[in-house]
Amino acid sequence: MFILWPSGSLLAIRSPWNSNVMFGGMAWAFLIIGGVMGVRWLSDGIYQPIFTFYLPGILLTLITQVQWAVYRSQMTEEDESSDQEMPELEGIDQPRPSARRRRRIPRSRN
Repeated sequence: MFILWPSGSLLAIRSPWNSNVMFGGMAWAFLIIGGVMGVRWLSDGIYQPIFTFYLPGILLTLITQVQWAVYRSQMTEEDESSDQEMPELEGIDQPRPSARRRRRIPRSRN
């Protein structure tokens, strides 16, 4: 996450497979600390670390986020097309609910 500053952190945060709170917290910490360091370097007039570390990372982040958006749109289109291709199964009855979930209908006594 720290080699090319924002790309690793943003990928970890936006990943649908990441459900680890510690990993997400570390990604946010890297983003915040890197942002603060970048602002301090800019205010002090030190541009070398920004060009060395931040510029390639920001470019990589832009490329990966565009690719991620295109991939996600392709996946949703494939899901929608596969849903349309599946035939509707009308003749199959739904499974019977379990005994606990069935409503008790009082029987009328004649």
